[in-house]
Amino acid sequence: PAAALLLPLLLGFLAAPSPARATDPYAAFDWDVSYVTRSPLGVPQKVIAINKEFPGPVVNVTTNYNVAVNVLNSLDEPLLITWDGIQQRKNCWQDGVLGTNCPIPPGWNWTYNFQVKDQIGSFFYFPPLSMQRAAGGFGGITVNNRAVISVPFDTPDGDVRLFIGDWYKKNHTDLRKMLDDGKELGMPDGVLMNGKGPYRYNDSLVPAGIEYETINVEPGKTYRFRVHNVGVSTSLNLRIQGHNMAMVETEGSYTMKQNFTNLDIHVGQSYSFLVTMDQNASSDYYIVASARFVNESLWTRVTGVAILHYSNSKGKASGLLPDPPNDEYDKSFSMNQARSIRFFM
Repeated sequence: PAAALLLPLLLGFLAAPSPARATDPYAAFDWDVSYVTRSPLGVPQKVIAINKEFPGPVVNVTTNYNVAVNVLNSLDEPLLITWDGIQQRKNCWQDGVLGTNCPIPPGWNWTYNFQVKDQIGSFFYFPPLSMQRAAGGFGGITVNNRAVISVPFDTPDGDVRLFIGDWYKKNHTDLRKMLDDGKELGMPDGVLMNGKGPYRYNDSLVPAGIEYETINVEPGKTYRFRVHNVGVSTSLNLRIQGHNMAMVETEGSYTMKQNFTNLDIHVGQSYSFLVTMDQNASSDYYIVASARFVNESLWTRVTGVAILHYSNSKGKASGLLPDPPNDEYDKSFSMNQARSIRFFM
């Protein structure tokens, strides 16, 4: 009789599904989230860094990986990390969203444990509380295909991560107080690209001494640009002078390859583009992210400029920036861009 009772239990145990196999790989990360001093727009200010990096390190994993991120909160206020696009699809309670996770108190640590399953592609993480994202604390997430799953485009020669976003010279605590008092944030002081200010394309708009981002490339090669708008309020238009951007992925889904000369990227959005270095190297090229749906003459300063540098370039970029769309009051251009994107089946 005892054996008869145990047999159904044993069969049920053997048939029960397991959320993660013991053979699935693990990736472990240790992060110390703290303030550091940086001057992205020429003025020293506190920014939120991870292991002293701003932007933070990239979480580079493959489908089915079990991920453990041990976060030490060295800030002076509670902290959460949201894994944008990753946890929400799996209904995981460790998504880093207030309500399903408690904030990490100052001086404490917490380990986020989750498994990346169906998602592939380009995402980013960020701190969602108390306007901390306006001070940094963000970084990239790459989820690669397993070898047995094909990718619908040729393997690029390199991978480029590009964070674009509006930026204020005020500390995030001051910005938070403004909102609490019912005030608007107003015009940002600039746009950062990978945590750095604009290249000095205009001496009257950009002061001397600001560090800017340079992306080094080889002629004839194709690179995958993973672009994220990590700002807090401003839609941006991205363009690479003289180069087409072939979209192939957005936030975990492959898309039909489509060429853009410029694309609106709204707050929180992520895209992957294939960009071939098919231009001559008479000089460097501008990479530009400028504010959308605003009065361009008033918002001129809200423009991020990085440099695309060919290894055989013969000079610095100069002259006018490539033009953005001219439709301050007409949103149809941007809406039609978004509607034109088709997922790869």
